[in-house]
Amino acid sequence: MNIKEIYNKIRPKNRKQKNLYGLIAIVLLGLIVSVVWLANSKTTTIKQNYHIENVDSIVKITLKDKLGRNIVLDRKQDSLWVVNKDYECNQSTMQGFLETFANMRIREDVPKAAVNNIVKSLASNGVEVSIYTEDYLIDFWFIHLFKRIHLDRTFFVGYETQDRLGTYMLKKGDKVPRIVHIPEFRGYLSSRFNTDPDAWKSHNIFRYKQSEIQQLTIDIPNQKSQSFSLKNNGKGFDFLDFNGQRINNFDTAKVVALLSSFVNMNYESVANNINKAQKDTIFTHTPLYVITINDKKGKKETMTIYLKPGEDEVEIEDPRQGFFVAMSDINRCYALTSKTKDTLVMQYFTLDNVLQPASYFIHR
Repeated sequence: MNIKEIYNKIRPKNRKQKNLYGLIAIVLLGLIVSVVWLANSKTTTIKQNYHIENVDSIVKITLKDKLGRNIVLDRKQDSLWVVNKDYECNQSTMQGFLETFANMRIREDVPKAAVNNIVKSLASNGVEVSIYTEDYLIDFWFIHLFKRIHLDRTFFVGYETQDRLGTYMLKKGDKVPRIVHIPEFRGYLSSRFNTDPDAWKSHNIFRYKQSEIQQLTIDIPNQKSQSFSLKNNGKGFDFLDFNGQRINNFDTAKVVALLSSFVNMNYESVANNINKAQKDTIFTHTPLYVITINDKKGKKETMTIYLKPGEDEVEIEDPRQGFFVAMSDINRCYALTSKTKDTLVMQYFTLDNVLQPASYFIHR
């Protein structure tokens, strides 16, 4: 029997048969689609209610741990966040944190046998995270009325799963914890919910374009004659000595390098390991340098540089004192600024063009 004969045999003879065959084809197609969909949708039965679709609506996030540490992240402008009201956030860290809320998904429920242990662990060691969003009470097409800020959700973040690809979390109001992950990301999320305030702070001290500076003053208390100022004259900068007298024979390239240091100056870390006695010893001494910037908007910022003791103590012959003296760190110094209450650690490398006497900039 050839193909033509086979076709003539199975070909619908009337409209009724045509409709029947069409119905069978639709049912078979539906079955195939269902099988494929179920095979590729293992988590479709889980309601995805941990992530936030519109992270731009988030205006405040709080994180609390069981050690009493409390982090408050507030959005002051579209892209500017502050931590604990007094410190500017590291904006790249904050952006990554917001992306976490946008991308994280529930991977699966915690197995029933482990639910009680995970709940107890979250209650005793978890980080409580509350997210506040801004929206309108009436939001319909072009009608936006009664803007409000409200608590969107609260959940508890625990430790990572054994495969280190998921994180235990429990949304407030739920009875069952979830294993949460970011699809295609190989890692866990608990480290992103950090309750150390220093982890959130911006390390920036100065951020000035040359054109924004009205006057820069470098004061050297132990060498007053080597102090100097740069004053913007509209076309460039005048170099003024410690008496305010203009000096013309200064090295333009070195001055440009000095000004460029303030475009984006950052500190290395916060010095949290200094006790009160050490502070009284270090910061009662005369500072090495005092840097002051006055910008064209009338804003004034300062940074005061102090020696940082070295790690080891070396015996120095001193008939007046006769005791071990800590040698200063040759790579780092301490800084106090008007921008933060913290004691900062800075690398001398960052300040290489700044911590220079007036004579360094003057042609001989």
